[in-house]
Amino acid sequence: MDNLQVNQFSYNFDNGAVTSAQVGLYGANTPDGEYVNASIRVKQEDLPEGKNFMEVAMADMVTIARQKLAKDTAAKADEAKATEDDTKDAQ
Repeated sequence: MDNLQVNQFSYNFDNGAVTSAQVGLYGANTPDGEYVNASIRVKQEDLPEGKNFMEVAMADMVTIARQKLAKDTAAKADEAKATEDDTKDAQ
């Protein structure tokens, strides 16, 4: 799904200071009817070292959110093996 688009972006504040950014990402594969709809929180520790939210461009935060989504949804070797084992057990 190469057409992942930003459908929401907002900053979260605490006592007037930006504490995180919330990035909404949406993508659809129209022929298959499959879609992704995610809300990813970009935290201070996700930003480049020494930078705060006012020093990082929105486009860069969107890139960080995309990377977090990819990492969070990537199949891990242990999970893939467990799924494979479950499939074999069901047969």
